Amino acid sequence: MAGTVEIIHTLVAPVVMISAQGLICLALYNRLAAVVGRLRVFSREHFETQTRLAGMAPEQQDGALARKLHTRLAALNGQYSGILRRARLLRNALILLLAAVLAMLFCTLVLGLSLALPGVEAWSLVPFFIGVLATAGAVALSIRELAIALDPVKAERAALPKE
Repeated sequence: MAGTVEIIHTLVAPVVMISAQGLICLALYNRLAAVVGRLRVFSREHFETQTRLAGMAPEQQDGALARKLHTRLAALNGQYSGILRRARLLRNALILLLAAVLAMLFCTLVLGLSLALPGVEAWSLVPFFIGVLATAGAVALSIRELAIALDPVKAERAALPKE
């Protein structure tokens, strides 16, 4: 009976990792959805601002409103780049996490095979460590994304006219 309990404990370890990775994935998918939504807002505002500029009469092209619209377009371009960078970090973190889940699934598979093929269990360490490293990489990328999360807000504030 003790052998069965040990087998179950052995097979559960990667499943616990998969659960943790799944929770992190859920959080990062939500962050990515918010960032992509923000990118869409910037794209829409950029298009609307360009449309307003294009609709101006030639004599208005050098006016104060046109200058403000050009300044806003430049600010939007800069902010869009920063937010796109965040989206890429989140996407890459999610890719690493999903790769980690695959590695843990493979680890569980190898552990299961070791029941029929003694000596194979040592090979389960390879996908386990790959999964752990991929998870660590994903967490590092999400920390980086979090560290730059306020940059677009700072840029937007800096782009506002001074009173």
